[in-house]
Order: sequence, then C-alpha cells, then structure tokens
Amino acid sequence: MMPKTDELLFALKTFAGAMTALWISLWLGLENPYWAMATAFIVAQPLTGAMRSKAVYRFIGTLVGATAAVAIIPNLVNAPLLASLAMALWVGFCLYLSLLDRTPRAYMFMLAGYTAGIIGFPSVAAPGLIFETALTRVEEIYIGIACTTVVGTVIFPRGLGPVLARRVAGWVRPGIDWATAALEGRGDAPEVHAARRKLAVEATDVAMMTTQLAYDTSNLQSAVPYIAQLRIYMLSMMPVLSSIGDRVAQLRRHGGITPALEKVLDATAAWIQIGGPEDADALHGQINALEDADLSWTGLLRASLAMRLGELVSIIRHERAIRRHVFEGDVAPQSAAIKAEFIAVAAQLRDHGLALFSALSTALAILLVCAVWIVTAWPAGAGAAVMVAVAGSFFAAQDDPAPAIAQMSRNAVIATLGSGFYTFLVLPRMETFAELVLVLLPAGLIIGILVSRPATFGTGMLLGAIGSTNLALDNTYSGNFATYLNNTAALLLGITSALVVTRLIRSVGAAWSARRVIKAGWRDIAAAAGASEPGDPAVLSGRMLDRFGLLVPRLASIPAGTDIATADVLQDLRVGLNVIGLQRCMSTLSPQAQAQSAAVLEGVAAHYRGNPLAPPPPGLLTAIDAATHAAAFDTHVHKEALMMLSGLRSVLFAPAPPPALAGWTSP
Repeated sequence: MMPKTDELLFALKTFAGAMTALWISLWLGLENPYWAMATAFIVAQPLTGAMRSKAVYRFIGTLVGATAAVAIIPNLVNAPLLASLAMALWVGFCLYLSLLDRTPRAYMFMLAGYTAGIIGFPSVAAPGLIFETALTRVEEIYIGIACTTVVGTVIFPRGLGPVLARRVAGWVRPGIDWATAALEGRGDAPEVHAARRKLAVEATDVAMMTTQLAYDTSNLQSAVPYIAQLRIYMLSMMPVLSSIGDRVAQLRRHGGITPALEKVLDATAAWIQIGGPEDADALHGQINALEDADLSWTGLLRASLAMRLGELVSIIRHERAIRRHVFEGDVAPQSAAIKAEFIAVAAQLRDHGLALFSALSTALAILLVCAVWIVTAWPAGAGAAVMVAVAGSFFAAQDDPAPAIAQMSRNAVIATLGSGFYTFLVLPRMETFAELVLVLLPAGLIIGILVSRPATFGTGMLLGAIGSTNLALDNTYSGNFATYLNNTAALLLGITSALVVTRLIRSVGAAWSARRVIKAGWRDIAAAAGASEPGDPAVLSGRMLDRFGLLVPRLASIPAGTDIATADVLQDLRVGLNVIGLQRCMSTLSPQAQAQSAAVLEGVAAHYRGNPLAPPPPGLLTAIDAATHAAAFDTHVHKEALMMLSGLRSVLFAPAPPPALAGWTSP
C-alpha cells in the first residue's frame, strides 16, 4: 500500500531525529555514534504520548542496566562461568519483573536487563574500561532518545488523546448491539459474541493507552481518572448484560414475561438507543415498579431481572455523563463513580509461574551461547550473547515466541544485507554528512513507514535498530568484510540460539495459556464458595474480567472443537457473584435454610475444584432446589437469598426445567 500523508510525515520526522542524533554523536566524537541513530529508530512512536512514555522508560532502564553491567563484569571477569551466570540471572530477573507489569512501564524493566548484556558482554575483553564504555553508551542512547522526543514533540505532534477518544467512542455501537440483543433474550446472537470480543480487547488496549496519556500533548492529560472509570463501567456492564440476556430468554421460554415487564424492556431498549439523562429517573421508576411479592420461579427471575436492569441503567447513565464531560466539555458529574457492589474494581493479575518460566528460558539460552563462546573463544561471541538476551526478552510475553523470533531472524537477514550494500558499495563514495543523509533517506523512509503501521511496527523497529548497528557509522570509513561476516554470524547465531531454546522449552501455545488463565479463575470461584466469610464481589469482578481480557485474543486462535474453547468466564463470574451474595444472606436464614445453602456452596466449590467444563452434577441441582424451597418457606424470607439461588440455578443448569414450586405463596 502507498503511504498515507501522516505515515510519510512520521517517517520524515523519525529519519530527521535519527540523523540529528547521529550528527551530534559524530560531532562529540563518541565511540559508537551509530547507537544514537539506532536508539532514535527504537524510541520512535507515531503517537506523542506513547513516544514520550517510551523515552522516559528507556532513559531509566538504560541507566539501571548500565549500572548493573559496571557492577557485574569487573568483579567476575576472571570467572567467565560466574560472569555468564550473573548476567543471565540479571537478564532473567529483569524480564521476570517486566512480565509481571502488564503496562507500557514493563519496557523499563526489560530494557534494564538486556542493556546490561549489550554493555557487559562486549566489555569482557577490556573490563577495566567498562565504566567509560557504559558512560559512553548511556550518552549515545540518551542523545538518540532526546532527538527523537524533541522532533516528535515539536514538529506536528500527533496527540494520543484524539485516538483514545475514537477508541472510547467505538465502545458505543457494540455495547448497544449487545444490550439490544440481551433485552430481547438473544444472548447467543452473533452480534453478542462479536461485541464481547471487541469490548474485551478494547478494555485492554485502552488501559495501556491511559497509562501513556499522562505523557501526551493533548488536552486529555487531566482526564486520566475519568477515562479509567469509563473503562471500569464498560467492564462492569458485561456480566450485567450476560445476566439480563439469560433472564429474558428463560422468562420467554417459561411464559414469564408480563405486560409490565415487556413495556419496561421496550422502554430500556429505546432509552439505550437515544435516551437522555433526564429520562433515566423515569426509567428507574418503571423498573422499581416491577417489584412484587411473587415467589414463584418466574417471579424470582423477574425480580433478579429488574435488579440487573436497574444496574444497567445506572452504569450507562454515569458512563454517558463522564463521556460528555471528557470528550464534549460538559460539566463534570457531581459523583465520578457509582458507589455500588456491582461495579468492578480495577485489577491486573500477575502470573508469577509463567513469568518465571519465561525468564528462566531466556537465561538458559544466554548461558548456552556463553558456553559456546567460552569454549571456542569465538571473537564475536559477545554479539551472539547480546542477541539472545534481546530476542529472548522482546517476545517473552507471547504464548509462543518462536514465530516472532523466526520473523526477527528474517528481518535480521534483510537488515544485514542492506547494511552490507551500504557499507561496501555506497559509503566508500560518500565524503560529506549531507551526502550520507541523502543516500540513507530511502531506507530511513521505508523504516519509518513500517514503524507507523501497527502490523509492521516490530519489523520497522528491528530493521532500524539492526541496520543502524551493522552500519557502524563513524567519522572515518572502516569497512572490513571479515568483520562484517563475523558480526553477521554472531547476530544470526544469537537469534537462532534463542529460537532453538524457545522451541524446546518455552513454546506453549495459546490453548495452554488460555487453560492456565481459566483454571486460575476456577480456583477463585472455588475459593469464594468454600470461604468461611463472604468475599468482595467488586474484587472478584475485577479479577475475572481482567482474565476475560487476557483470554479473548487467545480463544480466537483456538480451534472451535477444543474443550477450552467452550469456557465462559462471564458465566463463571456470575456464579462467583451469586455465591458471594448467598454467603452474605446466610445469617438471615433459618438453621434449616442455612444448612441447605451451605450444601449448595459446598457443591459449587467441589464442581469448580474438579472439571467445570463438564456438566455440573445432578446432586448440585437437587441441593439448589432444596435450598430454594427452604429459603422460600423460611419465617424470615430473605428475597435476596432466593435470587442468588435462582441465579446459580440459571447459570449452572440453564437447560433444566423450572423447579416444581407448587405450594409457594406470598408471605
């Protein structure tokens, strides 16, 4: 595709930053000025907020990594095995911290790891000069950071705010489609599945962009708390819509839709489409009027549906008020947050086991290459060790990093061929810096355009970084074909080593990771059901919905016939919320109803400790019905307990016929 105007402009800015960094480094007479040029390509980002945040994280990470190299190499240089082990463990430790931090800040930890390798491994031959080497490398990198950041901020900056506003506006249509289908009882409609996937992915992306918004040049920097709240509302709406869709479908199946309820459903659907804030109070009044003392099965379903409808209207009303304030300049809402249990709290789960596994895999790959380097005394072994650290760190967050590392090797071949073309055919004819800029312009524009596109961002960044370092531009031309071949071999061997080790011990696949995430959710549900004290529903919602965001992109790549593809995190969340709600009602029930409800909680815990993908045991259905009867005929009827029990039955045994509730009467 031909580049668009904004892509071409970004490419020109990126190239200008890289050339400015190279010129300053050459003028200062730094040891490796090409590192400033490479850094300029690495830090470049189309959006100003993303670029500036990455610049800050690279600034800190570079300093920490350089300090680590200065501390490790001089003290262990006479013990090559210990030095290799220390460097590998440092890279692994930083990578472990990076994988636990699922925000753009993770780049800082990852960089602190492999920067130590970039500085430390080549310094083994001259450990006495490592401080000067580290200082020079930090200076070169900081020049590259500064040049790219200044050019990107001053010359036609592209703010993150407008892009984020468009992403948030993109929630509206799938949210309306899902809500409309749910109110009609079409919870399994194709538009519902599409909306669930889109909203989950958007929630993850917006969380990342919100972190970068504080570094942006747009007028939305002060709106970070509001946008974070919008994201929470969108997430909190998902289990509510799932519950509404199921309730309406069951009521229609059992003939439980009354004329009053039908009118409320139609009014809610109309308000979601075009209703304003002034209509929300009237709609809440209609929903509250649905409350009655009918303790039949359909009556319980109607009562729980009315509760969820009220929650839905509250969420949408507050979400619209905040959106109008942030993006349209309306007066800020008096209360920025709904103080209610059905609103999830922000959560970002950490998988320590997977992070440790990935970190140890990268450390092992570094040790293997270092062993080859030590045994063979290979002059370019340091370069191979550096590339293992870089390749292993860059893609460690992926389920299977092997394809990305393989792509990196192909990009490395392209970069080395391109740098060889320039080194031996073009650069010998250059006499001035202006001529150098002109001959590098075509390659720089191609790299910049690739970086500007999300699909090719990684390719462009790698071509810019590897190509710049392989060119090794200096104040004097020093092309040496033997050195070029040796460095190329080190580069490719390092990436290949990372690929081989990754395929042997690290490639797990999306299904393995998805199963791991889902099982963690099952453990939370089992723990909630087996707890002696009720948990916090908002915390459980936040944890489960965070897992839902992690699962959606993985489930999209899993074959439909795989058992894990049938897992439904939103249904599991609804089970957990009903469990917590039932636990909170236990003290209000009679001893008999308490005993029956405790049996239900034990059955739910046992089911989620086993295989929740299998149908729940019939004994659990019997226990739920028995507890429902006991609570219904309790002297002190607690309607919330009945709704929690009916909720468990609706989720776990949706196809089952309604219980025989003959004899139920209003108290």
